[in-house]
Amino acid sequence: MSSFRFVILNAVLATLLLFGTASAATQQQADRVIARAASKAMPMSAAELHKLYVGRSWIWKNGAGFFSKNRNHFIAWSHKGARKSYAKGSWYTSNRGKVCMKAVWYSKKMAAQNVSCFMHREKAGVIYQKRASGGKWYVFRHNPLKHDDEVRKLRRGDYVSKHLRS
Repeated sequence: MSSFRFVILNAVLATLLLFGTASAATQQQADRVIARAASKAMPMSAAELHKLYVGRSWIWKNGAGFFSKNRNHFIAWSHKGARKSYAKGSWYTSNRGKVCMKAVWYSKKMAAQNVSCFMHREKAGVIYQKRASGGKWYVFRHNPLKHDDEVRKLRRGDYVSKHLRS
């Protein structure tokens, strides 16, 4: 390889590394800003969380979970490739900003109980959310609402039952 090509290749690699590192640093800074804002927000009440989730389906990339009004029943489905599973259980909220889904997940070969919880904090109409077991805070709902807010994936109605019948 000529020395000119080597110099150009090194310059391109250095630029890619610099932008990759800058991008990672920018994301880390954004994560810190959101975590700081969430720490200043108040945990949502059980009643606020219940109102937010009840009667809605949370649409996921490969499935959905439904938060029923009927005695807080919870059902869900997931489908990745040939792997299909579904869940049946319950959901509950706490005055410390937590919504939890406690369900048995069934697949062709096994069944396993799982509890999955998410923390919620709110300030000035902005809701922050994170997985209770070690997740990062992110903006669940901006104020005003943005087109890509996660809260938009909470849709009125049952988007799950039809998948459990098949």
